[in-house]
Amino acid sequence: MNQFTTTEAAPTRQGSNLVGGRPGSRPVGGTGWNLWRAFIGLAYLAAAVFNAIYTLPRSDELDGYADGAWFGFLETFMDDVFMPNGEVFMSLVIIFEVVVGLLILARRSQVDVGVIASVVWVLAVLPFLAWPYLLTNIGLAVVQGVLLLRWYDRTLWELVRGGAGRGARAG
Repeated sequence: MNQFTTTEAAPTRQGSNLVGGRPGSRPVGGTGWNLWRAFIGLAYLAAAVFNAIYTLPRSDELDGYADGAWFGFLETFMDDVFMPNGEVFMSLVIIFEVVVGLLILARRSQVDVGVIASVVWVLAVLPFLAWPYLLTNIGLAVVQGVLLLRWYDRTLWELVRGGAGRGARAG
């Protein structure tokens, strides 16, 4: 078998459309794409650690978070629902960040699910953010979303163990 007939040695266009689409529509991510994916995935894991160590113990101090919210009911939500249950909400955020980070560092459609969840997340919190902070999240949605332009046939752990082999082509 040659590299185009095995599942391990992916041809240039091994990927699928998003989450289980037809094969062959996206190029396999090379070194640059995998480095960017590693950065995004590890950033989510780092955010989870930060939130667990710093934010969770101070979840009662987040009451000003929605001061610049687009809609008044969001400030009411923060005051009446989030603040009395801050530890629960922050725990859910931490769990979400860990899951998204691990999915992005995984392979194939798991990466797609993680990236889509990350983009939806940063866009979903936009109404809570004041100007100009919302621009940061729009930018995050774009820089995370570009990962969907490639297919990732190996996990980060496989790339590290295997060096710059088949799944870590340049590009």
